[in-house]
Amino acid sequence: MNRLRREQSRAQWQSKAERNFAYGLGEIRRMVASLGLPQSIRDQACSLFRTAQSEQFCRGRSLEAVAAASIYATARCNGLGRPRAEVAACARCDQQKLTNAYTVMNVELELPTQPIAATDRIPRLATELEVPDHVRRRALDLAQTARERGMTIGRRPSGVAAGCLYLAAQRVGFCLSQQQIADIAGTSPNTLRSRRDELLEIEAEA
Repeated sequence: MNRLRREQSRAQWQSKAERNFAYGLGEIRRMVASLGLPQSIRDQACSLFRTAQSEQFCRGRSLEAVAAASIYATARCNGLGRPRAEVAACARCDQQKLTNAYTVMNVELELPTQPIAATDRIPRLATELEVPDHVRRRALDLAQTARERGMTIGRRPSGVAAGCLYLAAQRVGFCLSQQQIADIAGTSPNTLRSRRDELLEIEAEA
């Protein structure tokens, strides 16, 4: 019976490529829903997956990795960058495979990906940490100042965003632990403190 079911499933598609494409689209729909991304991202990611398949980028790579990379790349192109670790967490592949697939797609297709900034990370972190709006606004102002002063160069946006939120919360007496922010941001308390101290140095120099 299992063999008959497999044969019946395979008979629905005229080729292995069609079957793989349908599977990839299913993975994209599942991950987009899990990540809470809009339908427009889903549709664009499906189109990118089709292009990746036609360009043979799936050869030697898992369909899950290419599907996840399609979502990650599409989100970045639309200024809705999500951490790779977050995308990988809901994908059926590890982060390294996602990164490898994304790198090939980005280079070969010359995707118009936008650089991720700390200001892009703060709104979502603020939501997950349930901080009030005035703390979020202070953190965004700090992140903008850090960018203008060149502090963000060579530093991970998640670490800068975490430092800005931590300092903003401290300024208004809103209780947020270093570990709590670091866990949500995907960074370490040590990195968080370093970014906070750098922000304080910038303010002292102003």
